[in-house]
Amino acid sequence: MAASKSPSSAPAAVAPTASPDNAPQPLSLDQLNAATTTVTTEPSVAPVLSPPGAPQAAAQATTAAAWQSTKKVLALWTNNADRNGYAYVDGVGWKRLATNSDSVHEALLTLASSGRLAGSITYPEAADGLIHEIYLW
Repeated sequence: MAASKSPSSAPAAVAPTASPDNAPQPLSLDQLNAATTTVTTEPSVAPVLSPPGAPQAAAQATTAAAWQSTKKVLALWTNNADRNGYAYVDGVGWKRLATNSDSVHEALLTLASSGRLAGSITYPEAADGLIHEIYLW
């Protein structure tokens, strides 16, 4: 039969002492509420500021279908709501990207991002004011 060690002969585990800088602090009631409160955003929230160097006034929206050719994307904006991305098109203003599906929205955001980095975009004006297709070269 194997001999067992008594608890008094076992080495004691000593917890490292925490420095005052790294010591956990209890949360105040305000901090606890802020940490556990769910923030909801309005899905139709749009950007309110223009990118630096862009004109503050956007062009008036047209009702007839027209093409916006060789436009630069100066900025992109989104928040944590689903399908809520916008592109700031030079001379036009903030334009919301299509919201009909996640994959379409993501593809348009990728194209708008590429247009912002490397070239110009062309897109048709839609009756609903959204960008549904982008041509990039």
